[in-house]
Amino acid sequence: MRASRRSALSAVALGALALGCASRGPAPRGERNAIDVAAYARLLQMADARRLDTAFVRAELRARSSAERAAAALAIGQVHGTAMAADLRALLADRDTAVAANAAFALGLLHDTASVLALAHALDAPPGVAAAAAWSLGEIGAPARDAVLQALSNGARPVPVRGALLLAAAKLRPVPAAAVTPLLVDPSPEVRWRAAYVFARSYAPAGVRTLLPIAGDTSALVRAQVARALSAAAAGDSLAAQARPALVQLAHDPAPHVRVNAVRALATYGADARAPVLAAIRDSDANVRVEAARNLGRVLDATRATWMQAWNADTSFAYRAAILASAMHVDVVLPAAEFEDPDSWSHVGDWRYRAAVAEAGAAATSMERMREVSLPAVRDPDPRVREAAYAAMAPHADTAEHHPWRRELMYVGLHDWDPYVRALSIESLTHHATAAEVPRVLASYRFAARDSVDDARLAAIRFFVSAWRRDSANFADSVTAALRALPAPADPRLRAAGDTVSLFAAWRNAPRGADTPPHPLAWYEERVRTLVLPALAGHLPHAELR
Repeated sequence: MRASRRSALSAVALGALALGCASRGPAPRGERNAIDVAAYARLLQMADARRLDTAFVRAELRARSSAERAAAALAIGQVHGTAMAADLRALLADRDTAVAANAAFALGLLHDTASVLALAHALDAPPGVAAAAAWSLGEIGAPARDAVLQALSNGARPVPVRGALLLAAAKLRPVPAAAVTPLLVDPSPEVRWRAAYVFARSYAPAGVRTLLPIAGDTSALVRAQVARALSAAAAGDSLAAQARPALVQLAHDPAPHVRVNAVRALATYGADARAPVLAAIRDSDANVRVEAARNLGRVLDATRATWMQAWNADTSFAYRAAILASAMHVDVVLPAAEFEDPDSWSHVGDWRYRAAVAEAGAAATSMERMREVSLPAVRDPDPRVREAAYAAMAPHADTAEHHPWRRELMYVGLHDWDPYVRALSIESLTHHATAAEVPRVLASYRFAARDSVDDARLAAIRFFVSAWRRDSANFADSVTAALRALPAPADPRLRAAGDTVSLFAAWRNAPRGADTPPHPLAWYEERVRTLVLPALAGHLPHAELR
């Protein structure tokens, strides 16, 4: 199954997730499960349409079913319903903890700074609610800094809450070192690794100094964060002499995930770390071997014999794909990446091998080498291989001032039948969008009308916005008229993308009928029966990704 590059979860997925994860209050099980299928489906449909129906949601917040009330609270955050932030704050004290937890989570989705005090009070609620409140404080960021730090000083809070507060603190800048450092010796390993994560995430010398003394912690989770923190960029010249030996030790740790982090950090020291990184390609754990392969280009020179020895150290696909790309960093093209070689992966029937060659080209040290390795794949019959090829070339489209052919390579992708290839090609042109390119992208946008996903349409609208902002003086009248005449998209996400420029001002006044949800109500009702009701009964849905 080919996954969309979109990161947003559907309302159905989030609804099922919330039902599965939220803690339950004292309502009897039968009452909680007796939901109004049509009303619940309407909530999901509203969330997918990204349009808040205030009166309907307020009615649902008074429903007998706690599941409906919890879903209504979550929906406010999903549609970014800032007008109902006060309703969510009131729900933080709801007797049903599923409702209160969803209200806390929704306030984080809203990034509602006016809710900091209420969320801080919610940290004293039951753990499920308090953990959601801590997450939301982290999402709000700087305005919630004092609340997070004050809460961290209370060592009596349950471990899940302190852990959630530490993850919130990790988002703050500067790192709240004074508040977090005492928790590095907390009795709970769950708290300690999160405290270490706060420092490791910053990649700063202060983190190196703070974490070096706990490199031998009894918890592998803590040691993994220490290894992550000791990169050359963080250690600098002053701490490298202490950090590198600690990493060498961690590269022999009993836990594979600690070794993975250690190998990755060691590679940042370049040739000085050649021996331990090279040794890791023969590690007993496949993940460590693959990580070492990914980083060999940082520590090895261009001696082909050494690279062939590394290639022969492991025959797995993931390992060899990593070696192919890593070798490109030092301009070594292995036989599997040479298109003319009869044994090249470019001629293997399995699309993954062909895509690996295209992806390897992205690591090439020169545009000419990248073109030699990746360009043939744009003609591949499999769209996943073509997407890999265009992805390798895309970063160079914005460096085409003196080499216009680099940008022209991406023009071909505008007409690919695959929507993901087209979206990627358009995105590569967007940062330096010009009026002269608008007709090409407009044709691609019209072609995308038949797509079942909106990636290419969204990318095109963002391109038009960028071109208008950068180069509107050079728009031909006919092109401007054609863009203004485009009908408002049904998807509110697409309309919102164009709403920031006068070019699409007409979209702001589009009739409400344009807010057509992705599916009819009956579709959502079926999802409630097949996904939500079983989840309420304790049978959570499962998805298999292949």
